[in-house]
Amino acid sequence: MPAGKTRTADSSPPTQRVISIVELLAAQRTPLTSAEIADNLELNRSTAGAILAALTERGWVRRLPDLTYRVGPALAALGVRAADSRGDRAWLNTELERLAEQVDCGAALTAIDGEYLEFLAVTRDRLTVGMKSGVRIPLRAPAGAGMIAHCGPGRQQDWLDTRGPERRDEYREVLNTLRANGFCAWRLEPDSLPTARVLSEVADHLSEHPANKDLRGRVLAQLATIVGPAYDLAALDEDVPLPLSYISAPVFDGSGHAVMELQIGPLRTDVTRDERRRYLTELAAAARRIGDGVERKNNVRP
Repeated sequence: MPAGKTRTADSSPPTQRVISIVELLAAQRTPLTSAEIADNLELNRSTAGAILAALTERGWVRRLPDLTYRVGPALAALGVRAADSRGDRAWLNTELERLAEQVDCGAALTAIDGEYLEFLAVTRDRLTVGMKSGVRIPLRAPAGAGMIAHCGPGRQQDWLDTRGPERRDEYREVLNTLRANGFCAWRLEPDSLPTARVLSEVADHLSEHPANKDLRGRVLAQLATIVGPAYDLAALDEDVPLPLSYISAPVFDGSGHAVMELQIGPLRTDVTRDERRRYLTELAAAARRIGDGVERKNNVRP
C-alpha cells in the first residue's frame, strides 16, 4: 500500500485524498513535488495539484521555491496544541513569566486555530485580567499578524477582510514589516487605555458567567484589536521617547513555520529608544527559546 493511503473504507473519497496527502507529507523528511505526491498516492495529478493549492492557501502545506511541498505552519501548530493537551504547558508559562519579568510588563503567547486565536499562555497584568490560557477569540486583524505574515496570499487576504477597507493597506504593510524585520511595534493612542481597562474588566466579569461565553469572546476580540498604527523601522529608531502599546513577533519551529505569536504590552506613553531596543532584544530571545522548546517537544515520541 502506498505511504499515506488510508486503510479504512473510503466513505468520503475527496476527504480521504486530502488526509492522505497531509499524512504523506507529515511522514517525509524531505519535501515532495506535486507529481511525486500524486504518483505515491496513485492520484490524478490535476487532482493532487488542486488539493495542494487549497492546502497551501490555508497554511496546511507550504510550497517551496523549487516547487516542492512540505507541511505548513497550520499543521505544525497542531503539534504545539497536542503537546499542550498532554499537560505540557508549564514550560510555556515559565518562559512567559521570565519574559514579563525582564520587560516589566504583560506578555501573551497565541496560536491560530482555524478562524480563532487561542491564548496559550498569559501573564497577569493590569490590562490582561480578562485574558486566560485556553481562551479562544474570533481571529480579526491585526491579531495574529505575526503568524499570518508567513501564510499564503489567500489566508492573508481572508485575514485582511476581517476588518473594514479603511485599514487594509495599513495591515498589509504590517505583514510586510513582520516579514522584513521579524517584529512589529504599535503606537499607543491617548484614549485607548481607558477603553482597554473597561473591556478587560467586563471580560473578567463575564468569565464568571458561563452563559455569557459568546459575549465574552466578542469583548475579548474587540480588546485584541485596540492598537494604534504600527511604527515603521525608521520612526521606531528615532532617539526620542515614543508612545508604545504592544510589540509582537512570530515564534518559529525548527522547520521555519510561524506556529505562534509572542507579544508584550508596555502600554506606556514615553518609551525611550534604549528601552525599545531592550524590549526587542528580550522579545526576540524569548521567541527563540520558545521556538526551541516547540522543536524539542515535537521531537519527543508520545
